[in-house]
Amino acid sequence: MARRKRELVMDALVGLMAVLALSLLVRERLIPWFAERSVVDPGEPVQPSPDLVLARSGDSVPFRKGEASLLLVFRSTCEACARALPAWNRLAGEAHWSTTAIGLEDAATASAYAADRLPDARVAVPRDIDRFAFRFRVAVVPTTLLIDREGRLVARRAGPLEEHDVQALRRLVGLPAH
Repeated sequence: MARRKRELVMDALVGLMAVLALSLLVRERLIPWFAERSVVDPGEPVQPSPDLVLARSGDSVPFRKGEASLLLVFRSTCEACARALPAWNRLAGEAHWSTTAIGLEDAATASAYAADRLPDARVAVPRDIDRFAFRFRVAVVPTTLLIDREGRLVARRAGPLEEHDVQALRRLVGLPAH
């Protein structure tokens, strides 16, 4: 009888260890693997579209197939974002893509910041800032994202843009450098 009790206790301990090991595997390997599948890297399709809302109205931001999209990711308190503004405004003024300035902050602050600094861009905020930043690997602001006409992310540039970055973005959507 004592031997049978010992065997049951050992079986229960082994089972508990197996459940613990399986739980660790799921938490440490499977959950991050599934989360990583949502990340969009250059060359990959952006499906579904970024979950953004217009800062002033709260309406969803439409992304249309067949139209390139330039996404300018900023924070109003970011000094480097101020240095990105000249290149961003030059790009936003071009008719080759729709331009969306995305504030990683509340909608009112983003809207007020972009109203006079990025007048040619519609202003939006992510519904979930952390999810947006993770999905597009936005580690710093400013970050510039370019989605081509086929709906693929073709560029991610962190930091203020230099002239060669501006020309590279234009070439990625099939435009001549000028």
